[in-house]
Order: sequence, then structure tokens, then C-alpha cells
Amino acid sequence: MQIQVEQIPVLMVIHHLGPCSQQDIAHELLRDKSSVLRTVSSLQSAGFLKVENDSEDKRKKLVKLSAQGFWLTEKITAEVGEMDDRMFSNLSVAEKLILTELLDKCANNIEETEARNS
Repeated sequence: MQIQVEQIPVLMVIHHLGPCSQQDIAHELLRDKSSVLRTVSSLQSAGFLKVENDSEDKRKKLVKLSAQGFWLTEKITAEVGEMDDRMFSNLSVAEKLILTELLDKCANNIEETEARNS
């Protein structure tokens, strides 16, 4: 199966949130809607996603995982879990907490810098 790295977040958002609009995906990933539209179209053509009318709002389209898409996201989740296990296996609980705190600080620095530059 050929899948691009930048397509994985779109799949995983739908996997975690369930069916959602392209706007919801764009908002969750902080990406522009046209970029998400291209990714969704590509993943739909590959058979990983389905796009259907929202039963509550006929003007809205919902993006859902197909059976193949669900299988792929489960596989990705398992592989990421295995990678985490291998990567952090020799860290103590305390070291994992320290690492998490440091990474949170780094992420906050990036967010604050982006907010100042906006």
C-alpha cells in the first residue's frame, strides 16, 4: 500500500474523532481546507476513505474511514505503539515524565512564537 506521510494525520484524525467534515479535519490539523481536500480525494481514490452526505445537514459532507482505512489506521496505531515501546523501553517512569515535560515546554515555545508572529 502506498500512502504518503502527510496523509497519515488525516486518517488518524478520522480514526480518533469518527466521521467529520473536511473543515473539522483542517481545523484539527491546523492545515488549510484545500490541502485537506486534496488529501481526502487521494485517500478516497485509494479506497481508504468514504465521503458521504451528513444525515443532519444535507449541505455538509462527512469523511469516514472505509473498512480498508480502518484496517490501515489500526495497523499504524499498533506500529506506533511498538515503536514507542522500543524507543522508551530503557527509560524509567520518572525519565519518561521528565521527557514529556521537556517536550511540552518545546511545543509551548513554538506555539508562543507562532502566536507572536501572527
